Amino acid sequence: MTTMTIALIILAVTIVLFIFEPIPIVITAIGASIVYAYTGLIDIKDIFSGYNSNVIVLLAGMMVVGSSLFHSGITDIIGEKMVKITGKNERNIILVAMVVTFSLSSICSNIGVMTAMAPLVTAMCLAAGFGPSRSLMAVLFGAQFGGFLTLVGVGSNAAAANVMSELGYTPFGFFGITPFGIGICILGTLYFTFIGSKLIPDTGYVPEFAKVEKKSFDKHKATISVCTMLVVLAVIAVGVKGVPMHIAAVVGALVIVGTRCMTVQESIRAIDWNCLILVGALTAISSGMKNSGAGDAVASLILDILGSNPSPFMVTTVIFFATATLTQVMSNIPTILIFLPIGFSIAETIGVSPYPVAMVITLAGAASYATPFAAPQNMMTVGWTRYSFMDYVKVGLPTVFLTYLVVVALIPIFFPY
Repeated sequence: MTTMTIALIILAVTIVLFIFEPIPIVITAIGASIVYAYTGLIDIKDIFSGYNSNVIVLLAGMMVVGSSLFHSGITDIIGEKMVKITGKNERNIILVAMVVTFSLSSICSNIGVMTAMAPLVTAMCLAAGFGPSRSLMAVLFGAQFGGFLTLVGVGSNAAAANVMSELGYTPFGFFGITPFGIGICILGTLYFTFIGSKLIPDTGYVPEFAKVEKKSFDKHKATISVCTMLVVLAVIAVGVKGVPMHIAAVVGALVIVGTRCMTVQESIRAIDWNCLILVGALTAISSGMKNSGAGDAVASLILDILGSNPSPFMVTTVIFFATATLTQVMSNIPTILIFLPIGFSIAETIGVSPYPVAMVITLAGAASYATPFAAPQNMMTVGWTRYSFMDYVKVGLPTVFLTYLVVVALIPIFFPY
């Protein structure tokens, strides 16, 4: 039995367990990581390597900073004031959440934006009298859409530019991806607000960071909490040299605890450990798929399907769905790192410009909407919302197709073959 077959069998079993949840999904995620190691797909030392990552530290730090807004009582005030604008209408809250999130996510880390927005959106939902799960899912999709607006909107965009440079091609400019991002933001936001959000239930779950006793407004603590959040976001957005995102988040958390806006015990309770475990397990699952050779197999299949004289439409369609399919089971940066060299080879073989191929791969690789383990932020949202595997599929697959429609429509205009 080949390593790819073994990897696909493990993945299939993992998906089935995620769908039916006979055991908690954190057990499934960690169990899959262990099985990948003992079948030789990853090293045993890499089973828990995902927990020794900057993303985990960033999430934990931002959860504490975000929770401080609840502890100071400022979120109740913000939530009530925002609800006066949106009304107690979930659709309006979802729309506002998505627009603000994709705007911020165009220049900030999507995980940083999500962890900053989640407390405010949760407060708005609670003030309006319904659960925050659908609105928090809107924050996820808004952050992902915003990642398409600039070259720094999501890590995979920058990774794609780096690969292009290393292979001797001129990388896309800062706004090279923007026309596609605008189309995806508009269509995606309209879809999720009016259709997608109706496909998933309100789970009624309230995230750990919001599970605090209702506290009266404390102006001193609120000032510290809000200023700390704004400074951390500014550092993340600007990309201060020598201060990585996770360091900024940890310093922010230290300020919150050091100024007694929260106690050490309260900060520990504010961290959603279920969420961190899921995000950490993603690394091993993604590495197992990458090491299995699935990417090379898909590349061979693409060449067989395209033949020697394919139309530009066929090239876009086949490459998009091949990349988008793989990125639902493997993190987007490894997917793009695998596919870009293959894409350039395919472009050379069939005699077309490599730049539209590279753009299709970049866009499809970031279209990681349809499974919980397609990206760390997806796993993070599972912890916040308790949505199931099938909830992601129901709302995410149509979003993949919408992204495809934008790509098909705009590639001939901005990056003709």
